[in-house]
Amino acid sequence: MVELHDHIIEEFGHRGDSLLADEFLSLIERYHSTDGPGVPWDVVEAYANALDREGLSQLNSDVMLDRIEEKRRNSETWIGEETVYDLGDGRVSNYPAEWHDRLGGADDIVDFVEVLTETDVSIGQGGAGRGVPENLLLDIVATVGGLDREEAKAQLEEKRRDGPIAEDADQHPDARVRLE
Repeated sequence: MVELHDHIIEEFGHRGDSLLADEFLSLIERYHSTDGPGVPWDVVEAYANALDREGLSQLNSDVMLDRIEEKRRNSETWIGEETVYDLGDGRVSNYPAEWHDRLGGADDIVDFVEVLTETDVSIGQGGAGRGVPENLLLDIVATVGGLDREEAKAQLEEKRRDGPIAEDADQHPDARVRLE
């Protein structure tokens, strides 16, 4: 039996009916510790069932699981934000296996910016300038690297101030981060 974490359930409750499938999976990935990248499918199912039991969303567990399954792809590399990546061994993630392999456990935000800006596919729609949108970067660092999001934000500010990270249009709500 999967032990559910109260913090994740509370986050579902805060989002209520606006909870989307990718946010649902992201919260589980970020806060439910597992051995290995992503999360096992049975963990996703257990949290989906909690939506019904706790009455947290108008979406029932079947609808949430169907929406995740519709987005599920077997790709080792980034193909877009609207994708749930099948990592093998019954594990899924909002991020591809390649990023988990290269960045899993990394604690330097520069490594993340370097790998993420290498991708051939654009990361994040809209935003200002080139690079990786800051909020998406912080989500990836927290999920794949396991760093606390606030620690990652502080490290980003330090590396921006002292180098080697630059940010275009800093006032933009989704400013893009890149290496200088």
